[in-house]
Amino acid sequence: MAPDDSRPRWEQRLIETTEPWNGWSISRVRDRIVLRVRERGRPAETAYLPRPNTWDEVHHRNAIRWIEAVYKEWDNGEKTLKAAIADAHETSDLQGEEKAKTWAEIADAMEASRVQQSQKCSADTFRKNWRPFIDHAVKLINTGKAHDGYSLLKAALKNWEGAPTMKVECGRYLGLFMQFAVSRHKAPASWLITEFDKDELIPKAPKPRLKAVLKDLEMLRLIELADSVNVRWGNVFRLLTQFGLRPIELQHLSSRINPVTGKPAIWCNYRKTGGEEETEPRFLEAMYVRDANDRPVVWPLEQAMADGTLKLPTGRDGDVRKLSGSAVNCYIHRKSRSTGKPSGAVQTYWAELVDHYDNQNPSEWLRPYSFRDTYSIRCHREGVPVASICDAMGHSEAVHQRSYRTMTLGIRTRDFAAKTTTISLP
Repeated sequence: MAPDDSRPRWEQRLIETTEPWNGWSISRVRDRIVLRVRERGRPAETAYLPRPNTWDEVHHRNAIRWIEAVYKEWDNGEKTLKAAIADAHETSDLQGEEKAKTWAEIADAMEASRVQQSQKCSADTFRKNWRPFIDHAVKLINTGKAHDGYSLLKAALKNWEGAPTMKVECGRYLGLFMQFAVSRHKAPASWLITEFDKDELIPKAPKPRLKAVLKDLEMLRLIELADSVNVRWGNVFRLLTQFGLRPIELQHLSSRINPVTGKPAIWCNYRKTGGEEETEPRFLEAMYVRDANDRPVVWPLEQAMADGTLKLPTGRDGDVRKLSGSAVNCYIHRKSRSTGKPSGAVQTYWAELVDHYDNQNPSEWLRPYSFRDTYSIRCHREGVPVASICDAMGHSEAVHQRSYRTMTLGIRTRDFAAKTTTISLP
């Protein structure tokens, strides 16, 4: 097929691919791309490129790479045209129907590698953090909207427009996914996403918001309001406050005797193996709050759990609910269907606290995880050694220093306060 100047430039590029090769030509049958080889002394051959390499602008670049790979495999007529297409399929970064399925298989293989083999994260974490990015990438590849690592990242980032933090995460997870595909499943190196690609395409992540830490009396007030509605949720907030739990750890608690004190204690068997904040099962340590009279107070949660009297939220079947960050978040942000406003006293007070901290300068981010951040601050305020704080919270000192607040204006002011004599200015 001879080039036609009236054709779009992409179509001209596609047609011109075979011009240097004697006897080769490209034609179109409906939306399919057809290769033809006519050489003197041998039968003419015709074959379709596999889908989704169709005759359109979206797929033409990938189609050109297909054609070049087929010509290389054809090896001056040593193979038939159809055999060359089949062999090219296995040795290049081509996306046909069979290859499209392979990307989904690679995604599943990566999940098995991270969760089962290396145990770098839980199945739930992979599903929540990795899958949204990987599944979207597989869809882009299978529909021909990406032909290498750079174009994949560029297309994928459009799905998270206006969310700079998510764009950073997208680059990180897709970069690791493509490394896995290339190193373990022989995907072509052109699918790698380089740091140069990320630097060009991903905007700098915004500075993390300052995490809010609740005042002791605010937590006591929240618990008081929860008790007035449902004491079971009051106990959830007591556990989060007194032990600085990750919300997901609420479903991993049991009663054990502390071998040092000989008294009932709460054992957390949650094991976090992925990411920066690895966690081993541990005994929990209560950190008191100060009441309106500045007295340190605790609740007898350890004894109540040992006695079986610690009431926690139940489901419709009457069994204790499987609590998590999502469950706590849903409860504390519950809104009325009719008015769209916070549904009760607890939710109203929480909304007021969120607004209060958001309006600080600088703005502070209040969320259910703030109970854990506040536990950290109280420990520092009361002079607990850092090593003990970290061990009780289930993370390393490096993670603690990097990820948790260790100082507030109140603590700093107290530390610099002293009884002094003022010398008059001249």
